[in-house]
Amino acid sequence: MDYEYLANSLASLAGVAVRTYVNGAFSKLYHHTKFKPDFAITEERNIFKNQGDVSYYMDENFLFYGLFRLRAQDVALVIGPVAQSPVNREYAARILRHMGEPLSRTEELVKYFASVPAYPLRNFLQILCTIQYFINGEKQEVSSLIVGEEALPELSSGALYSPEQKAPERFLHNTMELEEHMLSCVEQGKVEEIKEMFKRPVEGRAGTMAPNALRQEKNLIVCTATLVSRAAIRGGFDPETAFSLSDDFIQKAELLHSLEDLARLNVQMLLEFTRRVEAAKCGGSGSKLIRSARRYLQAHMGENISTEDLSRALGMNRTYLCKRFLEETGQTLGHYMTAMKMEEAKRLLAVTKKSAAEIALYLGYSSQGYFGKVFKKQFGITPGEYRDGGN
Repeated sequence: MDYEYLANSLASLAGVAVRTYVNGAFSKLYHHTKFKPDFAITEERNIFKNQGDVSYYMDENFLFYGLFRLRAQDVALVIGPVAQSPVNREYAARILRHMGEPLSRTEELVKYFASVPAYPLRNFLQILCTIQYFINGEKQEVSSLIVGEEALPELSSGALYSPEQKAPERFLHNTMELEEHMLSCVEQGKVEEIKEMFKRPVEGRAGTMAPNALRQEKNLIVCTATLVSRAAIRGGFDPETAFSLSDDFIQKAELLHSLEDLARLNVQMLLEFTRRVEAAKCGGSGSKLIRSARRYLQAHMGENISTEDLSRALGMNRTYLCKRFLEETGQTLGHYMTAMKMEEAKRLLAVTKKSAAEIALYLGYSSQGYFGKVFKKQFGITPGEYRDGGN
């Protein structure tokens, strides 16, 4: 196949940038206009993460990229970025901040995207499926691009739908306590605990919200997106991005036509929001080191962990770990650890009936009095006042 001709034609017809990669290395960019640095350079690792012959990737600013692999020639084509709506000055400024470019280039970026067609998600994915058929001879469904299995944990048999199910059964509306627990996990960025929730057997049944199972599950995703986006915002996730992410998942749900695909999307949505909150609580960088430390502390919340204990568990020098925490989170490691315990205390006060004394004991504090003193210093009110509605 003449992939250079294909790339050039595709760039002209679709009006978007197309890049060729040969033997894993960048070869050439085809487009009628350019913006430097090339957007795809900063996202290459994420774009190529999917190993399929065709895939798409959405970056932090909801710009889409398409990837095609011509296996026989060890050639890859990357298309994008494409926005779903016109890029205004505010949107352009957000993109520039993400790229690390000065805001003085805002007008330049707005002009660039004015020359690139905006494609709704459905249209962009359909373009990818059509191109895939012509270059690799494989018919691809839009739903297979939206929902990928690689992002899911090992789930219980009840977490995804079996073909014989007549109506969806979800955990979201089973009990108020279970819903509050799920939302508190999102708010605290507890990725591993969210995964554990899906591994447990599904209990109960959702209330009827639609005349058929497919519409029922789509409506449940809309409800879940609304709830978890607000929980994520409470957890420190940027509100504008949270609402945009919620809209994106709702749009994806409307493009799906099977209960199993919708169930997978629901799992992905909860995990994605929780990961975003975790990154926000890790100082925005979401580095592997900070995430590992945070997950270790979450798993040992009931123990009296010192900074020395944590550094030893992570296999690194205590001084280096403390320095990294201060650089990436803006807090000392000791303050960060205390803040995590206090956030967990708030969660337990809100979603359980445990007494302040029980919570103090669970979190490894020597006395209820000392726990109350630390809590008040952190939030300005006592645990009792918080539980009575002082939050």
